[in-house]
Amino acid sequence: MDRIVLITGASSGLGLALAERFVKAGDKVFGVSRTKRSWVEARRRIPDKDSFLLDQVDVTSAPEVKRYLSGIKKKAGRIDVLINNAGYANRPVRTERETLREFQMNFSYNLVSTFLMCKHALPVFLHQKKGWILNISSMAGKRAVPFLAAYSASKSGVIALTQTIVKENPEAGFRCITVCPGGMNTAMRARLFGRKDALRQQSPDFVAEKILEILSGKISVPSGGDIIIRHNRIQAINPPPEP
Repeated sequence: MDRIVLITGASSGLGLALAERFVKAGDKVFGVSRTKRSWVEARRRIPDKDSFLLDQVDVTSAPEVKRYLSGIKKKAGRIDVLINNAGYANRPVRTERETLREFQMNFSYNLVSTFLMCKHALPVFLHQKKGWILNISSMAGKRAVPFLAAYSASKSGVIALTQTIVKENPEAGFRCITVCPGGMNTAMRARLFGRKDALRQQSPDFVAEKILEILSGKISVPSGGDIIIRHNRIQAINPPPEP
């Protein structure tokens, strides 16, 4: 389809599943990850280096994000799809035992990163008057999970950020939605709850397929709204709140 797609957290999990599908569809994917730890597996699954360009970027750093997006604009001239997928969660712990450092890390990787990418990409979308921003939240952002206070709160913030962007730009032409997956069989899920639990969760491939169906128009999610994908089905599509 020849789209320019930018995905954070693109070297594993849902981000990699998305990158595979976009490349297969003929799109060019600029993938971001904060480390190179998963790059070997990512390159094994998507060997086409011309269509899948991986870069190491600290998405919690304003100067790095600004510099990276400036480079994308120069290289590609546009952004058709931005998917803010980078995320972090610490091991489950009671709120009174949560350290400030861990609380801040959740907000940095889940919410601040999404804010910075949107902040520096919005001028591109406003100029284009078209395109998609998809912010990946979580079921935890809709319904808080005990022992994951920081994660739940930060993912709830992602939903609010999406709604704010749309309310500020009602006639802008681009669309911005939140995707709220339930548990997925990813390395992060296995690290938090164990491999046995992770294997019981929905596949990131299923969630990726639904996201591409949203972009193709097969599934309609209103700008500013959110979609909950849980237990291998679409559980709900919620419209944005009234202005």
